[in-house]
Amino acid sequence: MALRALCARLPPEVVALTRSHLERPAWSRSLSSAAAASPTTTKTFYATTPIFYVNADPHIGHLHSTLLADIYTRHARLRDPRRGAIMCTGTDEHGLKIQRVAEAKGVQPKELCDGVSERFRELARAANIDHQVFIRTTEARHRTAVEHVWRELQKRGYIYKSSYAGWYAVSDEAYVPEGQVGEVIDPKSGEKYMASTETGTRVEWMEEENYKFRLSAFREPLLEWLTTTPNPVQPPSRTTALVSSLSNPSSTDLNDLSISRPASRLSWGIPVPDDPQHTIYVWIDALVNYLTAAGYPWLGGEAFEKGKVWPPDLQVVGKDIVRFHALYLPAVLLALDLPLPKHLLTHGHWTMDKFKMSKSRGNVANPFEAMQLWGVDAMRMYLMRVGGNSASDADYSASEIERFYRKDLSGQMGNLLNRVTTKKLTKKLESPELMCTMPTTLEKEDETLVKLLEDLPAAFDGHLASFDVHRALSAVFDALAESNRHVQLLSPWLATASPSDVHRALFFGSETLRIAGILLQPFMPTKAAQLLDMLGVDAARRRWEDCEIGKGGHRTAPAAGKVHLWPAVVVPEAAAS
Repeated sequence: MALRALCARLPPEVVALTRSHLERPAWSRSLSSAAAASPTTTKTFYATTPIFYVNADPHIGHLHSTLLADIYTRHARLRDPRRGAIMCTGTDEHGLKIQRVAEAKGVQPKELCDGVSERFRELARAANIDHQVFIRTTEARHRTAVEHVWRELQKRGYIYKSSYAGWYAVSDEAYVPEGQVGEVIDPKSGEKYMASTETGTRVEWMEEENYKFRLSAFREPLLEWLTTTPNPVQPPSRTTALVSSLSNPSSTDLNDLSISRPASRLSWGIPVPDDPQHTIYVWIDALVNYLTAAGYPWLGGEAFEKGKVWPPDLQVVGKDIVRFHALYLPAVLLALDLPLPKHLLTHGHWTMDKFKMSKSRGNVANPFEAMQLWGVDAMRMYLMRVGGNSASDADYSASEIERFYRKDLSGQMGNLLNRVTTKKLTKKLESPELMCTMPTTLEKEDETLVKLLEDLPAAFDGHLASFDVHRALSAVFDALAESNRHVQLLSPWLATASPSDVHRALFFGSETLRIAGILLQPFMPTKAAQLLDMLGVDAARRRWEDCEIGKGGHRTAPAAGKVHLWPAVVVPEAAAS
């Protein structure tokens, strides 16, 4: 956007103040640095989850978001161990909703936040989430970052004082446009109230003086960012929806944003610098957490210096908060001349047996109970296999978890492992070394499996790069299914099986499991290590470059005794129903 056109949007008194910050070259630098990030860069890989609001205990959707970030961080480390990779998660602890919940419980807001925030830490520990940073918005370092952002935006002329009258959804901590509000009648009580037509959330009419951010000044640079290739917002359908909305002349998505509340109404938050009569709006406060975790404002002495971590390579959020992360945060970053995130992965929601999860319906899945019943890695795999298509919602079903465990994990992976490690078959090899020795001659029966294994690492990596997590896992299970078919075809247990049949069946079955085990380390870290141990794969040969047929190196003999990778699970009657 030309400077003249942008300045026409601003009051004359701030044009002179902001001119140097509104020049296109500054924005171009931010936009180009996001687009030009290279997989060979020395910058640390940085992935973030949304910070979770502490008004209730964690549920399966929180675990889903966290797993996505964890898996991509682990995968980045597997692909390039020299680069370094960190993941950040945490809790969002300010706002009117927290203030009211604490008042209702008769406790101080900080006490409420401490308890629920710890539950999210417990979830991360229980799910084996390898995060390096856990950020809380009540931390002193975060307040420093938020105050710095505010002062920078104010200095650059992007904040001004105004008045606001409109609808506010306390539970969403968001203002709702007039056109998205309608009257609702409670079916039980008959009470009439106003609610958001988009979310069904109750809204309140508020009139107050507050500070605003000049979001409207960033329409063109945001459109430019959103339409870069590859799309920064994934899946592409959400980019299309955003661009369509912003291109509509009547769109209110980029109206100037209220970013404070009177302290008389909202005391639980960070006060506006130099104006304690106002409290910083919770979403502006929360969005800064990603900068805080990266060391911002880089004044010296931080864990991560400037340019080491920022910008994020991947931000994972639910589809309900796309607007905040795809419009508000990038606009603030553009105003600060900071590089924009490389990718924003916006995933769908979870239903249970085709119904939306809700406390009133009593169908909210408890992630702690699920992991205790089925095991941590089984649930990690299930959530990513079923919920890995971010373009759609996913359905959580106890019967489907059981089917996935028995058919895919135990029936495909576990069954193949049992076949290639059973003593009755391994003793039929002419020498133990043949288990890890590529056959000198390939037969027609081997062609399909060999081709799958040759293509698997690149296909797996490509699906993850395009954020088709479910397809990455499907590629692995397709190879496992074909390998089971291959063993069945050669039937090495028959007395009539030739030495070549035995060799090829056990070698290719073992190689399928070895390559799958390496690829799946980010998804099922404990079970992958156990699988590779059971195959006798050296700990130093579990790198990305080892995912090639016949390149597994010498194997050590597995420990004696029958050990099941995926042991049978007894499902309590209550859980099954």
